[in-house]
Amino acid sequence: MRLAAIDLGSNSFRLEIARVEKEVIISEGSWKETVRLAGGIDSEGNLTEEAQERALKALARIAEKIEGFPRSQIRAVGTQTLRSAKNSREFIEKAERVLGCKIEILRGKEEARLVYEGCSFALPQSDKKRLIVDIGGASTECVIGHVKDVLEADSFHIGCVNTSVAFFKNGIITPAMMQKAQLSAEAEFDSSIEKFFRCGWQEAFGSSGTASAVSLILHDQGWTDGTITLEALLKLKYAMLEFGNTSSFKFVGMKDDRREVLAGGVCVLLAIFNKFKLKSMKLADGALRYGILYDLAGRKLDKDPRAASVHSLMLRMHVDEEQASRVAKVAEKLYKKIEPSVSPEELKELAWAADLHEIGLSLSRSDYHKHSEYLIRNSDIPGFSRSEQEKLAAIVLAHRGNLKKVASFLADRSIAEKILALRLAVILCHAKIDTDLPPIQLFSGADGFMMSIPKNWLTEHPLTEYLLGQEKEIWAKVGIKFEIYTR
Repeated sequence: MRLAAIDLGSNSFRLEIARVEKEVIISEGSWKETVRLAGGIDSEGNLTEEAQERALKALARIAEKIEGFPRSQIRAVGTQTLRSAKNSREFIEKAERVLGCKIEILRGKEEARLVYEGCSFALPQSDKKRLIVDIGGASTECVIGHVKDVLEADSFHIGCVNTSVAFFKNGIITPAMMQKAQLSAEAEFDSSIEKFFRCGWQEAFGSSGTASAVSLILHDQGWTDGTITLEALLKLKYAMLEFGNTSSFKFVGMKDDRREVLAGGVCVLLAIFNKFKLKSMKLADGALRYGILYDLAGRKLDKDPRAASVHSLMLRMHVDEEQASRVAKVAEKLYKKIEPSVSPEELKELAWAADLHEIGLSLSRSDYHKHSEYLIRNSDIPGFSRSEQEKLAAIVLAHRGNLKKVASFLADRSIAEKILALRLAVILCHAKIDTDLPPIQLFSGADGFMMSIPKNWLTEHPLTEYLLGQEKEIWAKVGIKFEIYTR
């Protein structure tokens, strides 16, 4: 099985192609496009037309590399710049057309988790707790893990591109501006640094572009063996100041595309060394795109991290697991009536919605579906992208009450079908006991849905009959027919 991971980063876009052999991932090739997306944000917080055009041309070249790949074996993700740009949705729609596949926006902590996953497979096995730092174009992910488990993680809105743009826009570097850039970066870590110290770590690693570039410069200058140390970082800082301008940088081992953002990256690194009180940092292979590959492989090999995350959330919120399972089984049967050839991924999504539809009860019985939606939308649920969480939250919100609140989602037929299957399952399982359900037929038509159910069974279950009658009226209010026929 061949997989493709696409990282739409704030500094560069990267493609990694690999194959899975007996659960081992073997890289077949990679491709990098320097885009500087974070440098293309205007004063109103929008991606400029120039930046978008640059990015779309890069994606067109990447699209050629993945031509012929099954879409289910490709995962493309966006990071900080696409998380924060006001016109991000507009750009993503264009980008998806060019790339030919869906683009997911990662939450900061999910990005950190994937960075750790990518690095943990590449680093030698160790029983030590590790701090992994990934300085990207517009954000820095810090994560502490032990073996394969993430213990603490966070994402900070500073990176090599946005720091360089903010403090060295004209390429001029002075001691005062470097100090301001470092202090600004340090301020970003203040709110979360204590939780990292409470967790603790024994060794530190840097991944991705900035760490790799600095490590190579330090090695080729003869200052270290490639290990990043505070002493060597200060040597690099003073050497940069002697040049006076980023365009004049001439370091052995430095690639041309790193020149514009090196000063910003070094300032962020110095801030990390200072705030985390580091003495040294080694280079870690892996980074985000490898984490995407391992995560995607897990999804394809039935080792989906999302399943464990959903179960963990159920435990934390004291969900009635018997009822969740009961509703999930009925919802799946009903959904298969509508879509006999439904994909495993679609079934997972429906099952997770059923698992989590009552988590809001841990807060209040009144309007609990709204609390459920809020918890799903705003929690950090490892394995899920932002768009996946939003869709899951919408399906859960729609499992009871009126449908006007999710009207925008109903335009997607697959979501509407899942919502119907879940709503009907909740109605049929309202007694929260195992019941022998009658043979039910469910169909999807051009203008709505049709349900066929034995009349004598409904007569024996008057409350269910009443609730199904209400259901017809609820769907009618959003312009979708739901007809119920008895036989």
